Order: sequence, then structure tokens, then C-alpha cells
Amino acid sequence: MRRRLDGPALAGLAATALVLGGCGGSGHSASSSPTSSAPPAQTSTTTAAHTTTASHTRTRHHPDGPTVKGPRVGARQGVHTGGAYLTVTILRVLDLTHTGSSVLPGTRQVAVELRIANQAGATYDSTSSGDVSLVLSHGQAEPLDVREGRCETPLVDFESHLYSGDVRDGCVAFSVPRHARIIGVRFSPHSRGPGTLSWRSG
Repeated sequence: MRRRLDGPALAGLAATALVLGGCGGSGHSASSSPTSSAPPAQTSTTTAAHTTTASHTRTRHHPDGPTVKGPRVGARQGVHTGGAYLTVTILRVLDLTHTGSSVLPGTRQVAVELRIANQAGATYDSTSSGDVSLVLSHGQAEPLDVREGRCETPLVDFESHLYSGDVRDGCVAFSVPRHARIIGVRFSPHSRGPGTLSWRSG
């Protein structure tokens, strides 16, 4: 014979079932939330720190003054200027002696030997003393008139009326501070900034 449950007994059983079901859902939600959010925050912090370190590693400064970007002396470079296509090779940078010009106190005399070719196009007409310059660790390089010897200044500039197909070698001399290091050489077509080519020296 089955026993009938009265009203109060049924109400008690229903309340017990609700309490047990609610505790299980709440426990699952609390345990999953921290596990899914913590790792991404940690990964982001590590990546940012690595990027900063790499950026500092790529920054380098020359210990003796300005830096020069470009190939080393000896390389050939090309530039389009005024309808001409020139190729320029800085052959070497050398110290000069017995130039026939007085050495000013606290200075020394140096020269840049180069080859310039007008590969195609219009005639190139300029001055080598204006086109060629030196980058020094300190101080300034002043153009020098050489009266005798290896780099004697010619009566007609070797960059004067350089026709298409012409190839010429020349030498440009400078007076520089005695203890200044020559860091680089620059060639500026028509003695202007646009199209400037640079070489690293030393």
C-alpha cells in the first residue's frame, strides 16, 4: 500500500531540490572565469617588453661624431641629374705632402681621388671643388689649391663639360683639422643637396 504525501511534505522536497541545483551552477561559473582571462594579459605584457628591447638594440651612434649612410669608399654609385645619368666612384682618400701650398697651423692636407662618368643624356657641367665634400669627426674641410704633385689642381676642372660617354678621373684636395677623422665623402651634383651620394671612409 503506497503512502500518500501531504502538502507540507511535498513542499519540503521541492525546496531541497532547488538548493542542490543552484549550488552546482554557481560553482562552475566561478572556477572558469579566472582561468580564461589571466593568460592573455600576461602574454601582452611580455610582448611589449620584448619590442622595446629590440628597438634599443638597433640604435647605434658613431663614437667620434656624425654617421654616414652608404657603401664604403671604392664603390660606384649612380645618380640622375639635369638630364644626365652619372656614375661616381670614390677611389681613395689619401694624405698629401709637398703640394706647394702652405700647411696652415693645426691642419693637414688630404685629397679625394674619384672617377666620374656621364653614362647617358645631357652634358654635365659643374665644379669638383663644389661637388665633393668631406664628413669629419669635428671641424670643417676647406678646399685646397694644390700647385704641384699627385693632386695638382688642373687649369680646367675635370667636371667641366662632361659629355655623354665621357669618363674622367680627378682629384680634389682639402685642408682639414690635424686630428679630425675623415668619416665619409659626399658627392652633390651641381653643388646642391638633391641627389647627394655618400661613402663611408675608414
